Amino acid sequence: GWIIFGIGLALALFLFLRGRIPLESGFSGKDVERFNTLERANHWMTASAFILMALTGLVLLYGKALLLPLIGHDAAAWLARGSAWLHMAAAVPFVIGVVLMIVLWAADNIPRRTDWVWLKKGGGFLRNGEHPQARKFNAGQKIVFWGVTLGGLALLASGLTLMFPFFWFGYDGMQLAQTSHAVIGLLMIALIIGHIYIGTVGMVGAFDAMWSGKVDRNWAREHHDLWYERIMGRSDRGSR
Repeated sequence: GWIIFGIGLALALFLFLRGRIPLESGFSGKDVERFNTLERANHWMTASAFILMALTGLVLLYGKALLLPLIGHDAAAWLARGSAWLHMAAAVPFVIGVVLMIVLWAADNIPRRTDWVWLKKGGGFLRNGEHPQARKFNAGQKIVFWGVTLGGLALLASGLTLMFPFFWFGYDGMQLAQTSHAVIGLLMIALIIGHIYIGTVGMVGAFDAMWSGKVDRNWAREHHDLWYERIMGRSDRGSR
């Protein structure tokens, strides 16, 4: 569980030392569509379900050690019971969202040579003026995508095993399912904390992509130049 606190402290320190990643060329006042309504609705459904699963999962995992001494047995039992049911209920929209994400975005998240260059340059996050080339999704976003999709499917498999104890496996299998479910869940929480940071306070203009579905053209040109050139070329051909 220390990885969750560690990533939070590391991001806070990074923000203190680096500050927000600015939009160096400033806002142009002209937008370009980045995500359509279906993509944004699915993103927020999946994100909301994951946050609910993360909070209830943490209650189930650490509640006995951390909450029981503070709130007592009756309240802790009520909270644990409610968390268990909410955790399972939230899994339904989460899994639906993950499957739809695979359908919508898997093709754009295939690793490419430009992703390795992006990683070697730290995504341009370490200093201003350095913006490695990126398509619709950069290497960091692709890591989040595959972490969420593959991790989500792994959580589904281990979660179903826990929901139907000893249906598929014996005692050893149940122990493995419980351990893997907790570890994968904690790693995904840490991954999503980093994703939330970059998409909100970490980078100027990034939040608009999933809120309004549109980003400033200068932002698109600075952070996703190959994608921007492709869609603008398509737009130019369509206007002829």
